[in-house]
Amino acid sequence: MATMGMAIDLRRCAGCYACVVACQMHNNTKPGVAWGHVDAKEWGEDPDNRRCYLPHACMHCEDAPCVKVCPTGASYVREDDIVMVDYDQCINCGSCLHACPFGARVQNDVEGNFFDTAEQAPYEAEGIQRTQVVEKCIFCAGRVDAGLQPACVQNCPGNARVFGDLDDPESPISAFLAKDGVVRVGNTHFCYRPVDGMPKDLLPHAEVQAVANKGVDSKPAEAGIPLPAAIGAVAVAAAAGAGIGIGVKNAKGAKNAAPTADNHQTAKGGDDHE
Repeated sequence: MATMGMAIDLRRCAGCYACVVACQMHNNTKPGVAWGHVDAKEWGEDPDNRRCYLPHACMHCEDAPCVKVCPTGASYVREDDIVMVDYDQCINCGSCLHACPFGARVQNDVEGNFFDTAEQAPYEAEGIQRTQVVEKCIFCAGRVDAGLQPACVQNCPGNARVFGDLDDPESPISAFLAKDGVVRVGNTHFCYRPVDGMPKDLLPHAEVQAVANKGVDSKPAEAGIPLPAAIGAVAVAAAAGAGIGIGVKNAKGAKNAAPTADNHQTAKGGDDHE
């Protein structure tokens, strides 16, 4: 059985937000709702200060705390380890919001359209909107089932994102994991390749979520809805998010140990840029 995962090469990310907008358009989210975010990270002091951009969303934990606390079973894990949400079962209790160490979920409890219009624009009406539920990234599971890449991967102009089966040694993501400097974030299906000199503590790390985000909910669009070849940058507010250090399953299903205190593990110590 497959184990689907996401990897991001921060050396290729330009912070254009195309991934965020592609996700919003494909999943027909409403104003104030973004399943993915991009944060600017800075380190060092003048004249040697540096900056990079850090995309993040649901990390799809192997032992997902959101699933454990859900009282109705609305949050569940597919056989390919994608963490899903059944909106028909969600009662908007907020338990998963507080359990998620990444701040990756959004609680929606208001109605609204973009540009404050009374009626939806045609592109907004593609999916079925829901309110009084909690939603998040589901790796565009409908597209995955149709043999397609997630919307954020397809529309990244810098080819910074890699998605695929972590259990398949021939998959693109397995090839990415073999690159020098890749950091695996433990107990999730996410990893990053930092830019040269980037402190590891700037990568996603676990945080207790104290306050739930508010917004408007929507249901993912069908897999067959076409996406633009390239989506331009649209101003979307980046929210602070977090991740936890991870160990990703290898091709044989074993988990790699996370040796450091913050659970970040570097596959190979090099910093070459390809």
